[in-house]
Amino acid sequence: MSISPISIPINLVGPGSQPDRSVANTIGVPDTVDTFSAPLTPEIADKETAIKCRQFFIDLYDEMRLWNTDSGDAGPAFALNQFDTQTIGLINQMLGEGEVSIRITIPNDTFDEIRIQESVYVGVWRVRYFREGRPIADQVEVSAIPSCVAEAAYATSRPGLLPVEPGPEAMNSPAILAELKTALKDWAPGSPAFTVNLSHLPMSAEDHQVIDKAVGEGAVYIISRGFGNCRISSTDVRHLWRVQYLNNAPTRLMILNTLVVSGLPEEAMAASEDLEDSVARIKELIEWVTQSWELPAVELQS
Repeated sequence: MSISPISIPINLVGPGSQPDRSVANTIGVPDTVDTFSAPLTPEIADKETAIKCRQFFIDLYDEMRLWNTDSGDAGPAFALNQFDTQTIGLINQMLGEGEVSIRITIPNDTFDEIRIQESVYVGVWRVRYFREGRPIADQVEVSAIPSCVAEAAYATSRPGLLPVEPGPEAMNSPAILAELKTALKDWAPGSPAFTVNLSHLPMSAEDHQVIDKAVGEGAVYIISRGFGNCRISSTDVRHLWRVQYLNNAPTRLMILNTLVVSGLPEEAMAASEDLEDSVARIKELIEWVTQSWELPAVELQS
């Protein structure tokens, strides 16, 4: 009697027994977070300039200390045009550059562009007005975000979506526009933001074209370099913003693309806790430069 061999698959285990695993190609995510770093103490040309610079920060500290960040009232603002070039240069070095930059293009009889840079002290903004490339006004403003941002976005936009007729290749844009239309109609000051995540929806090239035509382009452009890179821009539709996140790769690939119905996107705004923290840090700055520059002692209120 012959016995037929039985074929039993044998699964080997151990090193070298399995095929090499393929490595997944993924889009990089933000892997760095900026933390507060006080600017280095610059060398001073003379004590008079140093004292004027320090007095600016003393006045700034006093106003910030007394301002209620949750009141909704405008924060303190200081015109820098009154200072000489040396003092402004020293103030600039002390303020440094923070995470958020804003550019506003707005036709106006007085100015046509506003450039805004957050300092290293969150919620302390350098706001400069330009006319045909020439600076005409310069100030420091304390706020969650400078008031001119919301004013410019409002003044350069219109209520409601722009008329557009979707073509035959449009898949999801008609439904997205219907959602946005309802959200814009229902939105009121204090309402939570309404977000449409375009990255999670199948979108044809025509879908993107339809949405681009319906929302248009606005006057406000914001870059926030906090956790990764966030690009925020107003649209031609009042209270509608584009908020896009990019990774840290050299090509800056977009990892999240959204439309947000909101008064102002929270990604660009300083929180109350950050503003309070900036008050403490500016007090430390004053004490620091007093000692470093060997200036007369001052008593600061807490």
